Amino acid sequence: TGNNDTDFEGYVITGKIDNAEGIQVFLDNIDTKRVNVIDTADVADDGTFKMKGKVPSKMLSRIRLGNSRANRFIVLENGDRTHIEFDAKNNTEYTVSNDPESEELRRLTSDIQSRKADEKYLQDYVDNATDPILAYIACQYLKIENDYDRFKKVSALMSKELPQSKLTQAFAQHVASSKNMLNTAVGKVAPDLQLDSPNGGKIPLSSLKGKVVLIDFWASWCKPCRRENPNVVKAYNKYKKKGFDIYSVSLDKNKDKWVKAIKDDGLVWNSHVSDLGGWQSSAAAQYGVKSIPQTFLIDGEGKIVAKNLRGAALEAKLSELLDA
Repeated sequence: TGNNDTDFEGYVITGKIDNAEGIQVFLDNIDTKRVNVIDTADVADDGTFKMKGKVPSKMLSRIRLGNSRANRFIVLENGDRTHIEFDAKNNTEYTVSNDPESEELRRLTSDIQSRKADEKYLQDYVDNATDPILAYIACQYLKIENDYDRFKKVSALMSKELPQSKLTQAFAQHVASSKNMLNTAVGKVAPDLQLDSPNGGKIPLSSLKGKVVLIDFWASWCKPCRRENPNVVKAYNKYKKKGFDIYSVSLDKNKDKWVKAIKDDGLVWNSHVSDLGGWQSSAAAQYGVKSIPQTFLIDGEGKIVAKNLRGAALEAKLSELLDA
């Protein structure tokens, strides 16, 4: 390459790829769920390639070979002179030079993939991160209910440094809508619910106090929920005499379909409730429920002791709590 790139204000990416002659290489913008191709280049006979262009702002990107699944992430911004090398036959390893942020990103993703990055490593990483994209990547491997304040910190950092990014907006939304998950962390007292039964009367969750209760979020239209129902029925029949009960919260919108599913699946307990709001259900919002089936197991004091136990795992926990 001549020196004509020295004054160029955009990015320049050069690379050397073994075993990739004649393949196209793509530069993707990882923009939340959508992937946009920013640039492409042909790999020359000697394995080299070059891309140059301009981007509106700093972004998380990846270098991709053809339709390979391997992710080689880089932080892309104008002014970068990134050099990347890898072997097309090796899906995990690559080297980045001349671009400290992308080198750091490669180290982080490598530590995550090789399982070196445990929870403490990632928490420390986020605490010390000054780069919004690197902090964002580390957050992807932490649980928001355990690290809500860290997620909030990263969201603020992203808003300050990358205000225009769709990644920033999606992450801010995720953090805001997950706030209610904090109410339902294991060890917290389950927020009381009071919704209508199919007959019209309200059934408060607190009316089951003293029992071990499975709060079960489900819906007639949810196939995984319906597949799980026989396990729930089995656990109920096994432990109901020992003080176990179920509080079923449906995210149905259609009352007839809800009632029919209760009957068809033999859900014989009494506490079936719904506000027929679908995903807009007030109970789902209160519990931070974003996918179903989702369950919360509470003890006689109303404290959440476990979440999302299914089948044998649920029976084992009930045995621990009730087979005294």
